[in-house]
Amino acid sequence: MLASELFKIIEDKVPLSLALTDDKVGFIGPGHPDEIEVENVAVILDIHPETDPNSEEADLLVCHHPSLFPPTTPTYIIHSNWDIVQGGANDALADSLKLDVIDVLEEETGIGRICKEEFTLDGFVGRVFDSLDVDHIRIVQGKESKIEKIALISGFGLNPHYIKLASKKGVDLLLSGDLTHPGAVLAQRFGINLVDATHHATEIPGLVKLCQMLNELGLNADVNYTNKPWDTYQSPNMSTS
Repeated sequence: MLASELFKIIEDKVPLSLALTDDKVGFIGPGHPDEIEVENVAVILDIHPETDPNSEEADLLVCHHPSLFPPTTPTYIIHSNWDIVQGGANDALADSLKLDVIDVLEEETGIGRICKEEFTLDGFVGRVFDSLDVDHIRIVQGKESKIEKIALISGFGLNPHYIKLASKKGVDLLLSGDLTHPGAVLAQRFGINLVDATHHATEIPGLVKLCQMLNELGLNADVNYTNKPWDTYQSPNMSTS
């Protein structure tokens, strides 16, 4: 189908109007949507310098994060509107963790989901490792090890704003990515558990769900699991036992 036809279908399902202010979503080029035939789609988290030139097999990149440089392959960005929409990235994250959503974390924007299920902190951590493609997590332990109310934000949610909001809404544990030192200190002040399962790993369920949506439209869509843009080194003095 033409890219313009595809974008209309996507935007009927995931309106651009849901996106946060100043979030750059939609088609960013090159080319014109009325002139681009789309059959093969690569669904990606980021456009890396080495990814874009090697996209000859894809007619279109559907990318979650806004690109930091002009792409050379036709690219459609679906970002905060995909996080917010019902059935989008945050719901996909809850599904991956086998949690039932009972509410939205931030009503004003639709960011985040609240789920209810009883866990110990260790039990929830085990669920995270079983459910997400992650080899390490960071934890800030709260006052309670018994978990009943869980907030999830795909990607970027371990910042002071969402930590305060989760505490205000009586959440026992907030799972997301991008934990900072100030955020950890603030969580200790509120006594709320934080689980940093990494920005990358908490976004992958949403990419898979997005790929499924595109395949249901008759396209050949695949998730390109681009590598994280860093390496983790372990001190040679640390024990490996």
